[in-house]
Amino acid sequence: MAARTLYCTATHTWLRLHREAASGGLLAARSAWRAELGLTQRGCDDLGDVVAALPLAGAGGRVAAGAELLRLSWEAHSVSTADELYHTTWGILERDHVIRSPLPATLLELCAADAASGTLEPTQVLATLHIDRPALQASSLVDEARYLAHVSRLPPGQFADYSLHEQHSIGGHAPAAGGAAA
Repeated sequence: MAARTLYCTATHTWLRLHREAASGGLLAARSAWRAELGLTQRGCDDLGDVVAALPLAGAGGRVAAGAELLRLSWEAHSVSTADELYHTTWGILERDHVIRSPLPATLLELCAADAASGTLEPTQVLATLHIDRPALQASSLVDEARYLAHVSRLPPGQFADYSLHEQHSIGGHAPAAGGAAA
């Protein structure tokens, strides 16, 4: 069965769902899903370069919806001032971004700290979860079309590198005329 991708509008994360097979290759009775979790392009646009990834939950344990899974510490340069002689002073922003579980699940694994360093890509898997059907049905996750409609009403992320506000999901979409590809 092909993977299915859903999106969390509140956290700009995606879940790529793969059906879990029970022993013997049959589908599990409660329709269990193995889910890979990552940030959408819009989510990545709000982060600078990741310098550290700190696990906040242990693999194998149950996590509630909204539970903190991974803390990404990031930094970026910013223009802090410029005077009439065009002398620019640069500053460094240092912030943390917490990746949260969008629904109740069992945490199977988190990405390695070195895998989450540098510039994050919207295809990068940050956590792997095991989700059962009732949890998935009770979630407020949306399909790609609804997610893109939601983010089209938002301003671009603070580090978006395209001139027009073109929203992207996993792998991105072709930009509108005049926009640069992300």
